[in-house]
Amino acid sequence: MPKEINKEYLKKNQYSTTKNLEARIKIHQFTTNEYSFHEWIFNQYDLSKFDKNKEIKVLDVGCGTGVFWKKNIENFKDFKLDITFTDFSDAMVEKEKTNTETLNAKKVFEIADVESLEKYKNSFDIVLCHNVLYHSEDKDNALANLKNCLNDNENSFCSITTNSEKHMLNVYEIGRRLDPNFPTDRIIDSFTEEVADKMLPNHFKYEKKIEEEELRVNDWSILMGFVASGVEPRGIKLVENFYKNYNEIYEEEIKNQGYFSIIKRSPLYICKK
Repeated sequence: MPKEINKEYLKKNQYSTTKNLEARIKIHQFTTNEYSFHEWIFNQYDLSKFDKNKEIKVLDVGCGTGVFWKKNIENFKDFKLDITFTDFSDAMVEKEKTNTETLNAKKVFEIADVESLEKYKNSFDIVLCHNVLYHSEDKDNALANLKNCLNDNENSFCSITTNSEKHMLNVYEIGRRLDPNFPTDRIIDSFTEEVADKMLPNHFKYEKKIEEEELRVNDWSILMGFVASGVEPRGIKLVENFYKNYNEIYEEEIKNQGYFSIIKRSPLYICKK
């Protein structure tokens, strides 16, 4: 079974702590865009049809460490929110509690999996599922579950994000060139933009938005942490000089242009029943 959908591996290795996810998030600080990815997501929503005097019920599926909410605390300050935060990793839920302490909302934190959401059926105005679906084994079931969690309010929607096959590809290509043991299956590969484009029409009507940008990395430790986050949890033994050789490539780019360039492409699907 591929690692990205192996729940035992994900719980015991990749997401036993928040370390690896945080290493992958950290590299995005080198954005060249005006807004962070999480703020960009918020800016794509049309929340004007929601009554600000009534609570908006939100289900966050695979909430991770809560960066979306941390980045958008000011953007949501005028709304009444009742949020249920869920993740299948205890470590993520605990970090979410910390990162949303100052968020003005009713908050519930629960352990749940995108492939088992029956208790939330027909209950929410907004369902968030950001960079999660590549961890589901039965993606059609997961998508059906997300749809079933939406209530019958005509303004209700499900927000789904993932990444393109081309997303940060050069980072992985360098790794594979330096060592044939470097992982050839990325975490995102089972539900990329290209896969989502084929599957989502079977479940939702949706509007698709694209965020493309260049990361200009100038901190080797952060790049190394990103690379290691996909290697160390797998217990892969790389060639002895792997990181030294990777650093030489990084330093050459720094010398030539002042930064190490990474191209990102991430779609947002705003989905309706």
